[in-house]
Amino acid sequence: MVEVRDERGRARDGRGKGGRRKFPDASRVPFSRTVFEVERRGVSRVLTECARVTRVKWEKGGDGERFSVPSRDAAKVVAICASLCYNYKIIKEKGVVLAFLRASVRAGVVLGLAAVVAAFALRPMLVTGVEFSGDDLPAVREAVSESGVKTWAFLPAFDADELERTLLSLDGVAFASVTKRGTRVYVDVRAERDGEHFVDVPTGEVKAAKTASVTRVVLRSGTAEVSCGDVVRPGDVLIGAYVLSGEERVPCPADGEVFGLVDRTFTRFFPDTELVREEGRVHRETRLSFGGDMPAVPESPFAEYTLEVERSRNTFLIGYDLYTFTFREVRVSERENTLSEDEMERIAASSALESVGALSVVRMDVVSERTEGGTMVRVSVQTEERIDNENIQG
Repeated sequence: MVEVRDERGRARDGRGKGGRRKFPDASRVPFSRTVFEVERRGVSRVLTECARVTRVKWEKGGDGERFSVPSRDAAKVVAICASLCYNYKIIKEKGVVLAFLRASVRAGVVLGLAAVVAAFALRPMLVTGVEFSGDDLPAVREAVSESGVKTWAFLPAFDADELERTLLSLDGVAFASVTKRGTRVYVDVRAERDGEHFVDVPTGEVKAAKTASVTRVVLRSGTAEVSCGDVVRPGDVLIGAYVLSGEERVPCPADGEVFGLVDRTFTRFFPDTELVREEGRVHRETRLSFGGDMPAVPESPFAEYTLEVERSRNTFLIGYDLYTFTFREVRVSERENTLSEDEMERIAASSALESVGALSVVRMDVVSERTEGGTMVRVSVQTEERIDNENIQG
């Protein structure tokens, strides 16, 4: 029996308590996702079937395994769970567009929306933080503060070049770089040193740890050497340990995260026949030992067997040890593979999904081929994951 629990906070007809107005149908809203929760037992079989018809993404939280699919495909997942007689819960529906439409049914949405638009329009003009790197010079911090660049400052016309020129005019400053990313201002300065313009900074490049096609680059420091769509191999430089000052390369730490599409291939061979070991008859014999040594093992009545030895101690009056020898007959028989081609492909796909663990699966292809003595199933899995040489997944 399939247990269906809807924890989205509204009835199935789309109306909440007290007959409130209906929410938008998530299956018709672009970019909406429906979050399901299923039992951990046998989850691979459910995910395998779901991955055939839609894009599955892992979600955090819950007592079981949570994953989400595009809301337009939620009905397919429900049908799969029902056909497999598998318990599931529909946790929630989410998405930027869906959230906006749901908010629009509440009173005051126009004023709220206007406030949000105004906040988003003004937010880039705010400074929520100032970060300093390089040499710590008190004169630099003072000059930055006097220019008006400070936490929670409102700067509708921020001029990074002008602030760089101000810092370079200070005594003892050889290099200055000012950048504003989002609402944070980053100030990097280098002090003058005798006989050289720039100090040597020990840095290391961020390199690729596996072959992949780049999808995202999250840059915190340094210069990105790749862009989306580039194919990289182990050892290729992803983030260079420098920044450009005009045409000059200034050393700096390379820091960031790079994600990409990684292809893996799993193979599994299903023989037409296989040898199966089964247990048959059981024979037990008991021996006494008064000296503490284990008695000789009795002769087994079976040609193929397993042996278990149990020992119990009796300390009443005359102490002795009681040994029980249990012989279990082992029969080896040849069994024909009765699995269909679809069943073998599902088993191989489930094993492949377990191998990639919690990585985000983008695409999975399963191909089976008859070979001598059995069937070879190949599963190609494409995942999106971190590919840099820091905190590699998988």
